[in-house]
Amino acid sequence: MAGEAPDPKTFGSWEDAFRYPIAAVRAMERQLGNDISSNREKLRSLVGTSYRDLLGTAESIIEMDEQMQQVESYLGDMGRRCNSRLLEKKAVNLRALGKDGRTIDRERYAFASQLAVLRSCPDVISRLLRGQGSVLLTAKVLVISRLLHKKLSQCKQPPPYLEVLRSRLAGLRRRLLVDIDRRFQSLDSSESVLVEAMCAFSLATSSSSTDVLRHFHHVRQSAISELGQKRGDDKGISKSLRLVVRTLKDCRTIFPTPLARALETLKVTPLLQGSDVCSLKELNLDIHQRWLGDDVASFTPYIRHADLQKTEASRLLEQWSKNAFSSFLKHLCQIIEDVKSPAVVVQLRQEVLELWLSNKRHVISAGTFDVLDGIRKAFNNKFRDIIHQKTASLSDISSSLATLLRGWESAVSDTCPPMWDDAIISMDIGSGGNALRNALYTRAYGRSNAVAVVSAAYTTWLEDINSLERLITQLQEKKWTDELDDMDDDDETLEDLHNMLSADDPHLLHETFENDLMDNFQALRGTIQSHVEKLQPNKGDDVVSAQKSAFLLRVWRDIISRLPSICRDHGLEAPFIPTLQTQISGTVLQNPISQCDKRISRYLYRNQLQARILWEGDPQLPVLPSPWAFRLLHETIMSMADFGVDIWTSQATDILKQEMRDSLAPIVKKLRELPRQVNGHEANGESDVNAENDSQSPEKGGENDLQEGEGDQNYEAKDGEKESGEETENGIKEDRMSTQKAAVHAFGHVSAPSEEVWRNTRIQRLFDALYLDYALNVKSRVRSPDDPDNNPGFENAMLPDLLESAQSNILDELNTEDIAQWNRNLYRMRKDAEAYWKRTELLFALLA
Repeated sequence: MAGEAPDPKTFGSWEDAFRYPIAAVRAMERQLGNDISSNREKLRSLVGTSYRDLLGTAESIIEMDEQMQQVESYLGDMGRRCNSRLLEKKAVNLRALGKDGRTIDRERYAFASQLAVLRSCPDVISRLLRGQGSVLLTAKVLVISRLLHKKLSQCKQPPPYLEVLRSRLAGLRRRLLVDIDRRFQSLDSSESVLVEAMCAFSLATSSSSTDVLRHFHHVRQSAISELGQKRGDDKGISKSLRLVVRTLKDCRTIFPTPLARALETLKVTPLLQGSDVCSLKELNLDIHQRWLGDDVASFTPYIRHADLQKTEASRLLEQWSKNAFSSFLKHLCQIIEDVKSPAVVVQLRQEVLELWLSNKRHVISAGTFDVLDGIRKAFNNKFRDIIHQKTASLSDISSSLATLLRGWESAVSDTCPPMWDDAIISMDIGSGGNALRNALYTRAYGRSNAVAVVSAAYTTWLEDINSLERLITQLQEKKWTDELDDMDDDDETLEDLHNMLSADDPHLLHETFENDLMDNFQALRGTIQSHVEKLQPNKGDDVVSAQKSAFLLRVWRDIISRLPSICRDHGLEAPFIPTLQTQISGTVLQNPISQCDKRISRYLYRNQLQARILWEGDPQLPVLPSPWAFRLLHETIMSMADFGVDIWTSQATDILKQEMRDSLAPIVKKLRELPRQVNGHEANGESDVNAENDSQSPEKGGENDLQEGEGDQNYEAKDGEKESGEETENGIKEDRMSTQKAAVHAFGHVSAPSEEVWRNTRIQRLFDALYLDYALNVKSRVRSPDDPDNNPGFENAMLPDLLESAQSNILDELNTEDIAQWNRNLYRMRKDAEAYWKRTELLFALLA
């Protein structure tokens, strides 16, 4: 308690402070000193703030004093000026001045004012025309200038400047009329703008309502014709139709009542008293109006505003609409005649029909359906012309075919890069596999240079055709719901309109498109048929004819595989396809059949059967064909591959197999009967054909039994080609004798085969025939269900002559008991031949 300072505020007198200890008194002293310092600062701040407020108040009092003195000075000056005696003095002086003015020559002032206003009128008119101002105000100024010119020209001494003003005003009048016509022609002109322009035209030309209507029709007709004559402007025809429809709307809205009211308003107030004319500062009417004369100042135009009746206006409008629509349809045909793009034609058709149908209620009296039929006819005719033109361009492919066939170069025109050359192996596929896919497609389908040229031309043509087909589909899918909903016709009429636009027209175009496509494809087919007929092979050009046949076959296949969808339901049979495939097959088989003939000729006179050691079973029977049969098939597929694997469809392969069977027929005749003896002995009833070689000693068996490959080389090197003669009995005999001679010439002395070799050769020959029968089997042939299990014959075989002859020679030597065993052996051989063909058919995939 001794350390705490007492609160001085609780003391009653100063003596109470000394009742506490000295330390408390010292603390109380320090507290009082701090409070005194704080109060002193507060007082000083309060006094300073009050002093500044006092100074501001003093300044405001001084300023108010100055303003009061100034107000008192103004009031005193106003009082001095409002002296009644001074005002009376001024009134007296003014009356004296008016009395003196009346004595001035009025004619001189009137002349000067009229001339001044007249000289200002051309400037005002020019300014209004340049600034696209009101044409009605411009016409009013023009009328005023015409009145002033007439009045000044009647003076005793008219100034020469009037002629210059007259010429200038005439030019401005023409500019005004051109500006008015431009507003008449504009689609953006509102009703108020048109009414104002009509009033201006009536003032400028002193025309009545009927004259204004005729001029309006004339200007709109000229604008429609001008828009329709702009060749190459696809939007012009839409603007032209909009102008026709807009004219019909405007005429029904403006004529006769709104225009008559506007013209009547012009007759109510004199021109010079109108607010718009008085606001023209260039005329200075506030100075010159009193001197212009009463006839000018009070002039009111006279206009026949009530001469046009509603019936007359309707008659004139109906007459104009017929001419306008006739002109529109004429120019529509002219404009779309120059349009080449079918997409533009479709778009233009849609725009025109949408505009027409959406405004049909405004033009119902103008022969709606006649105009609609005219629009449909114009666009349908144009679209049909485009269809004829686009489809007829397929003849360019015929021209390309003729050019390529005339300039055919073997090993150039038919050259196609190999499947796995360096270019395709090293092809960059970083940006996608399209390039690789196209390269593989080109090689796999034999896309030679000649085929690529025709394919590119067909692709370009097909793109145009597909575009046309999409546009026709677009016409069918177009719905006119929004446009037809705005019409007031009954439901039946609206349905008829929709059927005409979305069903009848597209159906007509679809039929035309389909017929033209089929006609052109048939023409192309006929062209290819004519080229096929010209490809009959001459001596020495079989390969070239076959190359051309393959070219035509690939071209037709490419065309048929990419037919337009509209033609896929129609059969485009090509009767020349088998002819082309036969031509190619004949060329393919020339070398394999020739080599086969040589091998068989050598095969006839061997004294041992090398394949005998490969026989299997009990009894042993052949399970492998002879080398000549295997090599025949191998050389055939190699020759087929040279022409391209894409050529060999199922039908082409069947034709080649048939050609191969026919080509093997004369060779089969050599195998009908093998000789038992040669070189001086009877061989199956034939005389010795090698008597001149009796002196030659026979070669050893090992030397005569040449290998297949060696025998081919020796035979081909020593023996010239000698073809079979006519297929008659004498021809067969001569062919057999020539074959024997050839064998003797190739091998020297030919010894007769033994009975066992002769029989084994017959059995091997039968197995070869069975193997070839399965190899040359066509997919369209159906074997008898009884064959081979129940019918050992060869009625359904592919090589019946060879099989029958091979079996008949074997059966001649068998007794009755052996025939049953032979039938079982024959069945086994058939199974083995079929099994071996199934194991090896992938080696001959093109024939499988």
